[in-house]
Amino acid sequence: MSRRDSRIYAMEIIYQKELETYDNIVQAELKLKINDEIFGNTLIESMETDKDSIVEKINSCLMDWSFARLGYLERSILLLGFTEMSKFQEIPLNVSLDEWVDIAKDYCGEEAKKLINGVLNNYKNILIKEKVRIE
Repeated sequence: MSRRDSRIYAMEIIYQKELETYDNIVQAELKLKINDEIFGNTLIESMETDKDSIVEKINSCLMDWSFARLGYLERSILLLGFTEMSKFQEIPLNVSLDEWVDIAKDYCGEEAKKLINGVLNNYKNILIKEKVRIE
């Protein structure tokens, strides 16, 4: 399986959790191995560990909007995109941004894709400006 498949799987899990229909068995069934670690699970666990802080960061990047007003898929994509961009230093920022925008293109409407692109791009610029990440 590819990292993209792992990202999609992680998005589906977080989407189910946002809908509160998540079944704990689903996470146990994940068998996507990347470089001897389970990327999808690692991404989910990293997001869940710091979810409140990530939501605050997302809210700070949304213009005239709030995280609570977003659709469940948009929330899931942004939660995971912000997590990947801030915690997975080995993945270039532009790769993360492009992957999550492509996933949004496949799973959301055109307006949602534009919103996700803009919010992730704002966050990328903040990470670079604050020297948290280099691109």
